[in-house]
Amino acid sequence: MHQHLNTRFCRAFVAPLLFLGLAITSPAASWTPLTNLMPPGTFGGTMLLLTDGTVMVSNQVNGSYDVWLKLTPDSHGSYINGTWTTLASMSIQRLYFASVILPSGKLWVLGGEYSAAHGLGISANFNRTGEIYDPVANSWSAITSYPNASFGDDPAALLPNGKIIAGDISTNQPQIYDIASNTWAAGPHKVYNDRSDEESWAKRGDGKVMVYDLFMAVNDGTHGFAEVYDPTANTWASVTPFDGTANGTLGVLSSSALGFEMGPLLRLQDGRMFQLGANQHTALYTPGTNTWAAGPDIIHNGTNFGADDAPGVVMPNGHVLFTADEGPSISTFSPPTQVFDFDPVAGTISDASPAFPVSLASTPAFVTRMLMLPNGQVLFNFNSNQLYVYTPNGTASPALRPIINNVAYNGGGVFTLTGSQLNGQSAGSAYGDDVGTDENFPVIRLIQGTTQVYCKTSNWSATGVDGSGSQTVNFTLGGGVQPGNYYLVVSGAGIQSNPMVVNITAAEVAGQ
Repeated sequence: MHQHLNTRFCRAFVAPLLFLGLAITSPAASWTPLTNLMPPGTFGGTMLLLTDGTVMVSNQVNGSYDVWLKLTPDSHGSYINGTWTTLASMSIQRLYFASVILPSGKLWVLGGEYSAAHGLGISANFNRTGEIYDPVANSWSAITSYPNASFGDDPAALLPNGKIIAGDISTNQPQIYDIASNTWAAGPHKVYNDRSDEESWAKRGDGKVMVYDLFMAVNDGTHGFAEVYDPTANTWASVTPFDGTANGTLGVLSSSALGFEMGPLLRLQDGRMFQLGANQHTALYTPGTNTWAAGPDIIHNGTNFGADDAPGVVMPNGHVLFTADEGPSISTFSPPTQVFDFDPVAGTISDASPAFPVSLASTPAFVTRMLMLPNGQVLFNFNSNQLYVYTPNGTASPALRPIINNVAYNGGGVFTLTGSQLNGQSAGSAYGDDVGTDENFPVIRLIQGTTQVYCKTSNWSATGVDGSGSQTVNFTLGGGVQPGNYYLVVSGAGIQSNPMVVNITAAEVAGQ
């Protein structure tokens, strides 16, 4: 991509999405089953978006929990018509574990509330081992084990310094993993004596990691507690109305009767943090004013529902799609499950429209999964080998879209894209301690006619959300790209940029 051509194309023509027929218009919301089923006997679990636009899905196959499948969109960019392939298995079986997509494009996993060697029955043992998956080599390699006696299913978050912070299952002191050196170091103690089991972590717009202190709140019985981790200062600080470090009110969002479970924590497009409770309650935090307030209750047909382990996604239209079940009214993990829609502007929770077309009358919320796709759709898994795609109505605000300023070729098959807001406005999807699905990284695809090719991104300069200020990300061409002009689109957590016209040369295709 010659620099003079690159500059001319970048400055002269950033096409509107409508021109390409991409998701800028507002179609009626719909559910569509994937054309291709996962293999017989397969029941999907954790779903992870990779930086090349493919989706990894962990699977239970004939009682084994070490199998992964990959969903690859078709040549038109359709996940609905995508195809499944089987990937290399993990070194051991893992169920409910931490997972982080690394800036190299690799997948990092740690622990497992349940684990076992190949061929053995899985059991609850809070495994502390970890491994990294290389999607290019289709292979797994071990990492240094978590330094404490057990890890299990605690949350983890990618930090801006090439490290990962991982919560501790029994103490209030997380541990920090250095990706480059494959070593662990003790992190700072949390403000409260609150272990990270069952917690949901989410990044705020300022790069700090926020958490609702679950066990503190349940044990207190009256007040909620929360705090934030500052990766720059490497410190925790309370943001709790009860102790005077925040304004407003924060209630109790779970109970011992609900197994100390908790729903996802998500950053909304307006910057607020939205915490779903295992009971019917929710909470909203506004960073600008350091204020907590009660959110709407989760009610379906007059009955209280709760997110006692459940997924949620922030869609391009700003709404939150999530599941909850009748746990608060019956007992933990009690079906039926309902798909809900939270409107942050109206401040209301309602049944998703249209309703999910398959009965979830016997399905608890904790087995469901959601993932925000780069094209603005939602991938939904309900413990079946038949997955669905939800196409929301509405579009992202133009002010929130990723902005492309420049694309340059570095040689050796590597390009660099410069812009802002490249990671999107949230982590895209969230679940809690059992599943880590953060997808706040740039995903790039090239479009020529009806053909769409995803490229592999790496080395993104920012690991947070919001993304004000200049950012960069490297990418390599996807398979099948030929010399010529293309529209380039970058997506962050499901929010798509306007396309830019770029010219790919024969030398660049050859990686020269």
